[in-house]
Amino acid sequence: MAARRKSGGRIIILVALILILLVGAVYVWLQMQPGQATEQQQTPAAESMVDIVITTQAIPRGAEITANTVMTIQYPEANLIQGTFITDIESVVGSRAKYDLEPGVPLTPAVLISPTGGSAVSFDVPKDFVALPIPVDALTSVGNALAPGDHVMVVGCMLLVDIDPEFQSKLPNAIAQETKTTEGELNFTQTQILTAKDLGVTQGRFVQEGTLNMPMYIVPSETQRPRLVCQTVIQDAVVLRIGNFVEPQAVQPTPVAEEGEPVAAPTEPVKDSVTLVVSPQDAVSLNYMMVAGIRLNMALRNPNDANPIVTDAVTQQYLMDQKNIPVPAKLPYALEPRIDVVPTIEPVDATPQP
Repeated sequence: MAARRKSGGRIIILVALILILLVGAVYVWLQMQPGQATEQQQTPAAESMVDIVITTQAIPRGAEITANTVMTIQYPEANLIQGTFITDIESVVGSRAKYDLEPGVPLTPAVLISPTGGSAVSFDVPKDFVALPIPVDALTSVGNALAPGDHVMVVGCMLLVDIDPEFQSKLPNAIAQETKTTEGELNFTQTQILTAKDLGVTQGRFVQEGTLNMPMYIVPSETQRPRLVCQTVIQDAVVLRIGNFVEPQAVQPTPVAEEGEPVAAPTEPVKDSVTLVVSPQDAVSLNYMMVAGIRLNMALRNPNDANPIVTDAVTQQYLMDQKNIPVPAKLPYALEPRIDVVPTIEPVDATPQP
């Protein structure tokens, strides 16, 4: 009797466990059904995409944009603002970069210069200033030490002569002379005007000779000697470029010479001009001095020194007075051999010989 009760209790417990498992399985299944429906409802519809143009490599400022330097990528149309990113790749080919562009930059009209627009160099000139090139050589450009961004002072030197205000010709004036002549048996005279070029006579002046106490007419022994004067014409100008402006080009690979063959040295640009950033009035003054043949020389300044420079014009009289240079006395002896020209030191060629 006791054995039957134990067997019946076990069957009841087993049935109860089975029912519990079935209820749990049904509950889990019911919980999973709403989750799947929710995920299906939350799956968004496919977004509409549009092509935008980006750079595929670094493009320097002012360089031309070609089909090899740009590409298109997909971009959500909902995030595209009208007039920002460029969507047509053909519209950018032939334009120029207004700024240095890194790879992967989306192109906008603000970073491009149209094919019919100006050069990118114009954007390096500050507002209210202009850029003007002046010819230079190694001596007038601080020994070819100038580089873009340097601050320089420009010194001008000119030669001055005395002229006749009415004739606007260099003094002294020439003297004209009338000569009467008779030709053949005809009874008439002809008046001929002979200039100083024909007679070799120039305008002189009368002086009283001390020994004989009589007036003498003297004429110059040579043409008028011009007088030199130098002065600062530009206090502070910024160097924009050295030499001619060259459009940026792709870097070419350096050729490797075979064994035993000499390697060609890279050619440097010719530094025959310096483009300065100056005010419009200084540009007009510099242009006048270049046309007039006035020699211009540049002196390098410290870029941190913005103080104005005030200088005195230098003439022969100024040099003698300020530097305390005496006029040599006329001595009864002299150096031998005679020296009429101050010797100059020829530059030494420091180019290494092969």
